[in-house]
Amino acid sequence: DGYLEVPTALFVTKLDLKMPPLPEVALYTTEDGKIRQLRKKSEPYSALALSALPFVLIKAEDAKILHMYAESRMLAAATGSPAGEPIPMEHRMESLRRAAVNVVEDLFVNPSPENITRSTKVVGSFVYLLMRDPKAYLFLTKLSSHDPYTLQHSVGTAIHSIILAKKAGVKDEQDLLEIGHGGLLHDVGKVKVKTSIINKPGPLDESEWAEMRMHSAFGYDIIKDHPALTERTKLAVFEHHEDKTGRGYPQGLEWESVTHFAKIVCLSDIFNALTTTRSYSQARSPFEAFALIKDKMLHKVDDELFKNLVLIYGGKVDSI
Repeated sequence: DGYLEVPTALFVTKLDLKMPPLPEVALYTTEDGKIRQLRKKSEPYSALALSALPFVLIKAEDAKILHMYAESRMLAAATGSPAGEPIPMEHRMESLRRAAVNVVEDLFVNPSPENITRSTKVVGSFVYLLMRDPKAYLFLTKLSSHDPYTLQHSVGTAIHSIILAKKAGVKDEQDLLEIGHGGLLHDVGKVKVKTSIINKPGPLDESEWAEMRMHSAFGYDIIKDHPALTERTKLAVFEHHEDKTGRGYPQGLEWESVTHFAKIVCLSDIFNALTTTRSYSQARSPFEAFALIKDKMLHKVDDELFKNLVLIYGGKVDSI
């Protein structure tokens, strides 16, 4: 009847009654089969009273407001407790994973400047955790294991781009942010590719492949004017399918002309794709993926970056 059920744990838990300000939505409950208003928009409400209810109702028209509120709560949980209390890393990572998937899902429906800005906040949270806890990468690599492929792959590529860049010697936090943005947005141009091509189970024909190869250029076109993204991020999106042969796309650049950030996103993209279950292939183990890259794809990736990626997983390059 135009209402949505929302668990009150989103707003407050019985373990911590210091809840943040509620979103600008009216809250309702049911009594004897009838809907009763608990709170008008912008009114305060007792944390204790709210925590006593398993769920409340909101109007369906307010779903977007609640969605944004939930995302802000998840990002806050990812980077630390507002009250200064420690949150287990697993819980912080799960909050960040959910926020990242929410953002990417909206981004692929509508790659608007607003949604691109939201994506920069998610990447900022990844970098925040990694810079403050070197062991965070162990949890980061497990983040994207339960989501639809496109969402999982975008989040996973961002994570691996940040981790790989740090392993390769990138220490500046702003640099890591720019690389992470490139990883998260690298496939955003696919929103302009026909759905029938994206979801085709078999091989693409020549004309379909020509359209698919344009997604890097489409992505650059979507983000080129966004003020929160740097030129290095934009070029990482534009160039991540260039390769050593000079026959990559969309520009056919010589390898020396491809930016370092694009090379990081390129390898992260390939590795994440190989280690993720897709409709037509099962996920490979990291070392199976390394062996395949070494045997079949070295012309696509930077040699030193590849060595660093192997080392991240505790491997020895000579044994791959």
